Amino acid sequence: MAQVDQLQEAEEQVAQMREEAARSAKEEATADLQRSPLSDTATKAHKTVEAPLSQVRTMVNMRVGQLPDLHDLAVSIKETGLLHPPLVRATGEDDVPYELLAGRRRFGAMTLLDEAEGPREGGWRFTLIDGISKREALTMQFAENFHQSKPEPVQFARAARAIMAEDPSLTAAEVSRMVGAPLAWTRKSLKLLDLPENVVQRVEEGDLSFTVADIVRRGIARGDVSAEEASELVEQHAAGEISGGALKLGVGYVPPKPKNYEEESKKLDEARWAANREKGLGKDQDAEQRDWDSSSSGGGANGSQGGPIRDASELLSSEPRIVATYGPGSERSAGGDGPIEVAVEDLDAYILGLVLSRVATAAHREHLGVEGGHEATQEYAFSLHPERRLEILRALSAEILAADPLPPKPLRSVLAA
Repeated sequence: MAQVDQLQEAEEQVAQMREEAARSAKEEATADLQRSPLSDTATKAHKTVEAPLSQVRTMVNMRVGQLPDLHDLAVSIKETGLLHPPLVRATGEDDVPYELLAGRRRFGAMTLLDEAEGPREGGWRFTLIDGISKREALTMQFAENFHQSKPEPVQFARAARAIMAEDPSLTAAEVSRMVGAPLAWTRKSLKLLDLPENVVQRVEEGDLSFTVADIVRRGIARGDVSAEEASELVEQHAAGEISGGALKLGVGYVPPKPKNYEEESKKLDEARWAANREKGLGKDQDAEQRDWDSSSSGGGANGSQGGPIRDASELLSSEPRIVATYGPGSERSAGGDGPIEVAVEDLDAYILGLVLSRVATAAHREHLGVEGGHEATQEYAFSLHPERRLEILRALSAEILAADPLPPKPLRSVLAA
């Protein structure tokens, strides 16, 4: 088959796949609209009533602060009339027989007109909906606010929780469907309320993004950081004392590996082995190279068909302890205690501490939230999970290597690629 024909056939297949995906998405959307509603709110009777504004009370709204553009809306109502009367429900009280369900901005504009011209004779028109419960009232208000403009996550979460408090049987998925909000957004917003109050307040005030707040929450949930420690880190970030990256690392956030992580890691390992072979570092290095070659070809020393070693923790897992020997004249050998066995995880921590104190820049340490000299960096390194030590060590190594004006010869071709 000619290349032109192959290309045309491939384009036709892609077009067919897109059509099938679009048709499937449309069918799913249609089926969703055909589902029975979770309640009968939409079918309840509506009727028009007239009442002065003094006989209508407002609910605590999910949005806080000043209502926007009330004056312009008041002018529009004066010129063209009240096109869509606000929705109310009956309270059963003689003095204030109605409660506002939806239309808070319209109600505010109507209030401005009454203040400017005096109360309207005969009152204003409202749409009364029969038999609305408080849960339904909160849901209607929630839905109106959400579809006008997406509210702040904390406001959203508190409104959703208020609805669920009125009906404990409701799930987050059901609340999401009632108000037309994405389920993932609803769940993540509700989890914000599990954070310490000062962290929630920082989100409300705009000092902490929704995404970073969720990273803080997950760090607390995993046990990587206590609620008190997380609160302190957030306050330091709000005060400008640490960066957002340092805050995320401080609560245990592990950045995702780049897409080509394994490929680049293998290139670096191969370059290191090639350099060591040129220097003639001995049989141990040759044995390590053979292990790599055999594992890469699918036939390791144990006859398994596994792929290449992925990282240093996997390489060291077969030898969890290393014998440390001391040369003549060292403080350890002078004491006559002889060799000791050191856990590889402790060696990782030791090397990370050395890199942080002697090689890494101040910007690197600030990014990790590490302050102080050698002792502080060692304390930080030993406080980390073993896998986390390796991840940070490799990330630092990559950054230091990229900034090195004279990289080692075996890696120059890799860096230039």
